[in-house]
Amino acid sequence: MTPKKIKIGPSRLDLQIKYENGINLVIPSTFLRKFSPSAENKNNLNSENLKKFNGISISKLEAVGNYAIRVHFSDGHNTGIFSWEYLFSLGEKLKTQ
Repeated sequence: MTPKKIKIGPSRLDLQIKYENGINLVIPSTFLRKFSPSAENKNNLNSENLKKFNGISISKLEAVGNYAIRVHFSDGHNTGIFSWEYLFSLGEKLKTQ
């Protein structure tokens, strides 16, 4: 599902996503950082520890074509490309935790 609007929250500690159908997702930066879909981050995907990423904020967002964004984090990590589908699935996953 393609977002209507994506922005970094005022505290820079979350990503706010709005969709045409009225769905709004707020995904914390710690959650995004833990689940960054990059090769160098694969060891973090199995870890249950989100505290490892406490205090990491979102520095900037970069469009990747019409299908994704690259999130730049305050710890220097920026190699994960978050597709629209992956962002939506993270938002849904967060709702169930």
